[in-house]
Amino acid sequence: MNIQRILTSRSFENNPNYHLIYEWEDDLGAHLSVSVVDAKPFYRKVLINRYSKTLIKYFGEAAFVKLNDAVEAFGALGHGGNNLVFELYVAEEPNFTTSSRAIPVMVDFWKHTDLDRFYRLYGACKLVLISSLEAFEFLKARGCPLNIAHFPLSLSDRYRMAPGVVYPKKYDILLAGRLNVRTNQVLRDYLEAFVLKYPDVEYLYQQEINGEYYYATNKGRTIGKFQSREDYVGLLRSSKVSFYSTPGLDGGEKRTGGFNPVTPRFLELLSAQCRLLGRYPKNEETEFYELPMVCPNVSSYEEFEATLLGYLSDTDTSFAAHRQVLEKHYTSRRAQQLRALLQQQ
Repeated sequence: MNIQRILTSRSFENNPNYHLIYEWEDDLGAHLSVSVVDAKPFYRKVLINRYSKTLIKYFGEAAFVKLNDAVEAFGALGHGGNNLVFELYVAEEPNFTTSSRAIPVMVDFWKHTDLDRFYRLYGACKLVLISSLEAFEFLKARGCPLNIAHFPLSLSDRYRMAPGVVYPKKYDILLAGRLNVRTNQVLRDYLEAFVLKYPDVEYLYQQEINGEYYYATNKGRTIGKFQSREDYVGLLRSSKVSFYSTPGLDGGEKRTGGFNPVTPRFLELLSAQCRLLGRYPKNEETEFYELPMVCPNVSSYEEFEATLLGYLSDTDTSFAAHRQVLEKHYTSRRAQQLRALLQQQ
C-alpha cells in the first residue's frame, strides 16, 4: 500500500485545533516525499455541494457514498494511490475522508461513538489509523470489521529540544488552554489552596475579554493574547511549571465517554522545558507515552504542594527525561512507523 498525497483542510478550516494537524501534514509530506494538497479542490466544490447533497440524499446514504467515491476517483486520475487525511472527529456524512482512496487518521475518537455508523461510513477505506492506543484496543476487543492500525499522535520536529538550549522562565505556573475545557478542576482547586498559602506565587490562565482570549495572572496583570502558534509556543517556553491531565476524568467523562487519550499538549509542554504534574489513569495510553517518568500523578493536596514547591526551587536544566520521552514521539519517527506499516499491508 502506498500514499500518493496528503489532503489538507487548511484552505477552509481556521480552527486553532487544526494548527497541529497542519504541522503534521507538512512534516509527513516532507519525510514521505508526497504532496500536501487541498482536500476540496474546485471540481469537488462543483460536484458536491448543498444542492447535490440534498438531491443525492433523496436516494439514500449508499448513493451519497457512491457519488463521493466517484468524485475522489476523478480527482485521482493521472496519479492513483491513496490519500492520507487527518480526521479530527468521526465524520457525520461521507466525504473525502471516507472514500475508498482515503487512509484516515482518527485524531479524537470517543467511547460513546456510534460504532455501527463509524463502521458504515469508513467501510470503503482500505486502512483506518487510530491515534489513541486505548481506542484502538477498545475497537479490537469489540471485533471492529475495519482494517485498523495504531498510529499515535506526535510533535513536529520543528520543536525538537536543541542540545544546550535552555529557555529562560518568566512565569512560575501556566494553566495552558481554556480553564473550563483544558484544565483539570481538581488541580485548579489544589492551586487555589496553594496560592492562599504561598501568596507570592504567580500563575497565568486564559481569560475571555470582549469575545477574545487573553492570558492574565492571579495578580491582576493581563499578559497578552498569544493567538499565533509561534506566540503560544513562546508562552509555554517562558513558563516554569504547567499541569497536564488526560481529558476523560474528574468531570471530563461526559465529553470522552471515559477515554483518556494523551494529547499533543503533553509533548508540547515537554519540548518547552516545563516541569509537569498532573492527573491521569494508569492505562495503555499513559504507559505508551511514559507519563510517570516526567509527570507525577498527584492524588492529594499534600502531594501537589510538595511537588510544586520542589519544581519552583529546581535549578536543573538538563531535562534528560524530557528528551528521552520526546525522542520517541517526533513526527519524523511517525513517518518511519507509517512507512513500515504501509509495507505490511
